[in-house]
Amino acid sequence: MKSKYLLLFATLCLFYKCKERNTGFNTSVNSEIELDTICISELITRKPIAKIYENKKIKKISLDYPIVASIHNKKNDKVYLTILERNKNLNISILKDSTIITNDRSDSLVNYLWKSNLKFIQENSSFIFTTQNTDSIPLLFEKFRVKRENEINKFKDQFSSKTLEVLHFQNNARIYSFLFWLGRISKGLKPNDKYFDFTEKIQKATKSLKSLPHIYLYKYEVDYLRKNKSLESITDFLHFIEKKTNSKDLADYLKANYIKSLIEMPSYWEKHEKLFNTEVLTQTLNSEKNNIYYNLIEQPSSSFYASQNGEMAYLFQAENKFGNQFNLESIIGKVIFIDTWATWCGPCINHRPKVLKFAEKYKNNDEVEILLISVDSSKDKWLSFLEKEKQEFGKNLFIENGMQTEFGNNYNIKSIPRYILIGKNGKIINSNINEPSIAVEKEIESALKEK
Repeated sequence: MKSKYLLLFATLCLFYKCKERNTGFNTSVNSEIELDTICISELITRKPIAKIYENKKIKKISLDYPIVASIHNKKNDKVYLTILERNKNLNISILKDSTIITNDRSDSLVNYLWKSNLKFIQENSSFIFTTQNTDSIPLLFEKFRVKRENEINKFKDQFSSKTLEVLHFQNNARIYSFLFWLGRISKGLKPNDKYFDFTEKIQKATKSLKSLPHIYLYKYEVDYLRKNKSLESITDFLHFIEKKTNSKDLADYLKANYIKSLIEMPSYWEKHEKLFNTEVLTQTLNSEKNNIYYNLIEQPSSSFYASQNGEMAYLFQAENKFGNQFNLESIIGKVIFIDTWATWCGPCINHRPKVLKFAEKYKNNDEVEILLISVDSSKDKWLSFLEKEKQEFGKNLFIENGMQTEFGNNYNIKSIPRYILIGKNGKIINSNINEPSIAVEKEIESALKEK
């Protein structure tokens, strides 16, 4: 039943182990529509903090320092960031279009920092991606960083010192994160390039890094490679993280996020990926068994082992456009090429014509199956896309929010597009194909010759 103002109160009562001291926050929800499940999760770890629905209430966390969290609906297509701290009164409003907001100034600023980054990049994209003078790019972003810093300082008297620290860190880290991506991955610059001199401005690690830790991992990579000709081993880099980070808590957090990122986003770690395999992961897990944040790497590690070449393919279920169930088990014995994609994924759409050419080539070959699996959150968007597509080759399937399901976990799908090749024996031949290509065709042809 819809209600213009639906007021729900959920109180998080959190205590230190040593004292009965309140370290939580109070939450109320004011909704202009029928209330969907509202979730609050840590921004980086995605650890659930709270679920608010009907009269059900809340999970508990320890809150000894401000953290950045996301407030989102069940489908995760409506997201609003919040800075949680002790005794905060978090008043959440859900508007008629399902938009989520709060009444808090620090929250509006952290969302401004998040969204203005992308806007600034889009407005300056022609310069950023075409200029030959790469040294000028950090200077451009430095002006933008100072502008946002001034915006934060207008309201600094309204915030605690710790919340202010988080806001300034978010400002810096979001800019530096893009600069690292641009230099390390997009432009492939050498660590000694003057472009990376901005890393010297990154201050020593504090607890604020937990809201965007990867800038320290990227900084440490640059620092390491400026001192050494090449990366010696994964273990060597883990020791370097420890050496550069004074706090064991923060060092453990960074190491756990490094291992997790190496598994889930290997394209961000080209120099490291070549040194990484199941044997190295096993050694790393043994060496990190006393890591405070070991739980962050358990699930990714399981996914990594399950998705390795030579492992038996996970037998998933999916749905076709008529609503009928499909089981992978039903086509084991064929060579199977899987395209994991979504309607919102630009690179997926760009590569799709190549996948359709594969499907057309093998349409009359009973030994090959091409599966095009959408992992969209909306079945309607997927169906609408298929209706507009003139050609239909291969088998179109749907797994709702597939990256967050057992399908996504067992194939370690943390980014798309993702292409997977399975042999006649049901074992994974290649689980990390970057894009459809002639090389992939050769792999398919080779797999067809196997008995």
